Amino acid sequence: MKTSNREKCPHYRPWRRLTAVLMGGAIWITGLTGCLTSDIDSGKPEPPAHTIALIAPVHAGEQGDAMRLGAEAAAKEFGIQLQYASFKPNEDASEQLAAALRMVEEGSSAILIDPANEHVLEQLAAVASAKGVPVVALNDERLIKGVQSAITVDHVEAGRQAGEALAKLIDDKGTVAIMRSDRTDPDLDLREAGIRESFARHPSIRIAESASCGNLRDACWNAAKGMLDASPIDGAIALESGASLGLADEAKRRGEAGNLKIVAFGSQVEQLSLLQDGVIHQLVVQNDFSFGYIGLEQAVALLTGKETPGHPTMLGTKVVNADNMFWMNNQKLLFPFVQ
Repeated sequence: MKTSNREKCPHYRPWRRLTAVLMGGAIWITGLTGCLTSDIDSGKPEPPAHTIALIAPVHAGEQGDAMRLGAEAAAKEFGIQLQYASFKPNEDASEQLAAALRMVEEGSSAILIDPANEHVLEQLAAVASAKGVPVVALNDERLIKGVQSAITVDHVEAGRQAGEALAKLIDDKGTVAIMRSDRTDPDLDLREAGIRESFARHPSIRIAESASCGNLRDACWNAAKGMLDASPIDGAIALESGASLGLADEAKRRGEAGNLKIVAFGSQVEQLSLLQDGVIHQLVVQNDFSFGYIGLEQAVALLTGKETPGHPTMLGTKVVNADNMFWMNNQKLLFPFVQ
């Protein structure tokens, strides 16, 4: 008799992950189904000694998936039970904090989190510290009280990379704009600082009035429309993936796709498709798989009394374009399953 998925996995819950597959230089998407990692029966007589919770970033589904893949790989290597909290597009910092605190109350041995803001990190760290639960911050460098480890990137340098990429695209002269987030985020402020520092080196580049938007694509499209209506620009940098998609939508609507030079942060599948099509010209990317892997690795070290760096672990960022996105070393950044 054929064994059902539910019989093979007692806690079977159908799920789908959209995965980018490289085929003939094009991006194909496939759906996979299966058991969640935290529910897989390892066949061992004793459960893992520790359970570690990974709290996904808000407004970044694919980024969270990449972090999860990295954490899953490390969890398998170290024999750790992994729990994962993800969020819907309309959920924000308050839902993230509630999920993280729930994981602490339910007995997680350690928490990995890419915090939505400083308040989330401070509140979680205070509660977790009181219960002796280590907190590892991902994509964040703040080693505040209660946060024992952090893995991040140099956001100022990433901003410089974006600024230099756009300056080259517009031949070091012209008018540019920055599409910001409508939420407060110190990391995004650092990105913008790096961008402005870069443009200051190019006296023939002028920064026009910028725009801001949140996670909703239509809101970002409207923000981009207002920004481009206010002043003709030669290029723009979007600090977040949602802003880049809204900006790309408006460039296409105006018939300026390709002419309006767009640099963005992120590596979502749709961003990669727009990169191939020449609507987005450059992406500043980071290895989110490594965030999850190294974060769990450091959590295990904290739980077993081993030494951790004592300072934020810095990962690199890289600028990719349509010409080099399929190079093998870049595929590992853009498509985590290639690891």
